[in-house]
Amino acid sequence: MSGGWTRGFLETYLRIPSVSAQGTGIREAVQLLLGTFRGVGCDARVLETAGNPVVLAAKKTPGAKKTLLVYNHYDVQPPEPLSEWLSPPFDPTERDGRLFARGTADNKANLATRIAAVRALGDRLPVNVTFIVEGEEEVGSPSLPAFVRDHAALLAADACLWESGGKDERGAPEITCGVKGILHAEAVARGPARDLHSSAGVAVPSPAWNLVHALAGLRAPDGTVTLPGFYDRVRRPDDADRAALRAIPLDEERRRAAWGISDFLGGLTGEALKEALVFKPTININGLAGGYQGKGSKTVLPKSASVKFDVRLVPDQDPDDILAKLLAWFAPYAIDVIDAHGYPPARTPVDDPVVRAAADAAREVYRREPLVQPLTPTSGPMYLLRRLMPCVSFGAGHFGSNIHAPNESIFLADLDPAEAHVALFLQKLAAL
Repeated sequence: MSGGWTRGFLETYLRIPSVSAQGTGIREAVQLLLGTFRGVGCDARVLETAGNPVVLAAKKTPGAKKTLLVYNHYDVQPPEPLSEWLSPPFDPTERDGRLFARGTADNKANLATRIAAVRALGDRLPVNVTFIVEGEEEVGSPSLPAFVRDHAALLAADACLWESGGKDERGAPEITCGVKGILHAEAVARGPARDLHSSAGVAVPSPAWNLVHALAGLRAPDGTVTLPGFYDRVRRPDDADRAALRAIPLDEERRRAAWGISDFLGGLTGEALKEALVFKPTININGLAGGYQGKGSKTVLPKSASVKFDVRLVPDQDPDDILAKLLAWFAPYAIDVIDAHGYPPARTPVDDPVVRAAADAAREVYRREPLVQPLTPTSGPMYLLRRLMPCVSFGAGHFGSNIHAPNESIFLADLDPAEAHVALFLQKLAAL
């Protein structure tokens, strides 16, 4: 295993605050990756986009009949709230066998182990490998569709190793076959030209109340989405999906404790809970704003109110179709929907040969049965590459990695097996 090289590169990479939402550290990350790829024998270059640049790197193996495309992103989430970090977010710090920093699990450690595997194999690399590393995943990958369209020939491959992955709460390696889609937007309710005294509420329509009433009609207390037509295109799990779902152990007590809740939504448990996490779509409120939020009281009828929300989509839902339904729903409430963006879900069948190769490699490396997940509850622009090839995902994270939250981490002991998993997967892909 690459050992010290992997950790050394990873810590250097983690010190770069490559936050796409804030526009920091982008060029520094690109230059580090460019030099690193060239240092392990790849032909690497930077390709500009309408937004942040993409790093493209390739290593060819004479006589190889297969090509693997490896997708990752160098951008990370903002580190806020800073007060909740136990160590500075961009100063990688070891505590109790973990490495803490923003971007460790999502997904700089995964890219580190993938580069390390190619470096360790050297001239024994059994397939051609192409890396695509973008810099806008954490803000919705707005430039990626055009990039994939314009550079499809450079991305041609037999399979794609997606960016995310790790272990479940019991330490079992996860093999993920797809991601949920997402639609993110903001709904804004407007009313009087200015804030009014709250006594006017008997005669003046309140944007805040309009927003509350509109939102209340979108989801029932048990989590069922009540937007008309929301479930029309949802694809039901097939027999292979249900078999994979039954094979996934779910420690409900440990998960409730990790999330700090006493019960799951609507009393979900057992197979129904697993099916909801994997196969069910939902609408989430990310944040509400409107009126006075300061200390003490202020009796006011606010002139506007707003909500930021996201919709998690499953096959075969389409974000444009859901957006049209939301526009129709909000219209009678005098609510505008702005900044709507997203992408559809994507998945590879659980019995695809590429998925089996990833699972077989995990079984040999970790010496335990991997968990094959038809879909992960999170989202990403996998659909762009799934149109071209089967995609599968695994990596060096873990259930308690705190992705997108303070004190994000990986276990340092997971780096070597994650690298070995990539190397063995490359060999099994070559044999397909």
